[in-house]
Amino acid sequence: MSHASARISDVANGGTEALRETYGSARESMHEAGDAVRTAARETAREAVKAGRAQAGRAADAAQDAALSVSSYIRARPVEAALIGLGGLVIASLLLRRR
Repeated sequence: MSHASARISDVANGGTEALRETYGSARESMHEAGDAVRTAARETAREAVKAGRAQAGRAADAAQDAALSVSSYIRARPVEAALIGLGGLVIASLLLRRR
C-alpha cells in the first residue's frame, strides 16, 4: 500500500504542477490579450481624433467659404440681400405666430 500511496502522491503532485502551469499560461495569455486590446483602443482613438480634426477643418473651410460668398453677394446686390433678409423675418414671424 505504501507503493500505491506514493504513486497517488506523485500523480497528485504532477497534476498540481500541471494546473499551476496551465493557470500561469492562461494568466499570461489574458495579460497579453488585455495589452493588445488597450493598444488597439489607443490606436483607434488616435485615428478618430485625426479624422475628427480633419472633418472639423473641412467644416471650418466650408463655413468660411459660405461666409465669403454671402459677403460678396451682399456687396454685389445689397437691395436684394435686404429683401431676402426681410422675407426671412416675415416667414419667421408667421411661423412663430402659429405657435
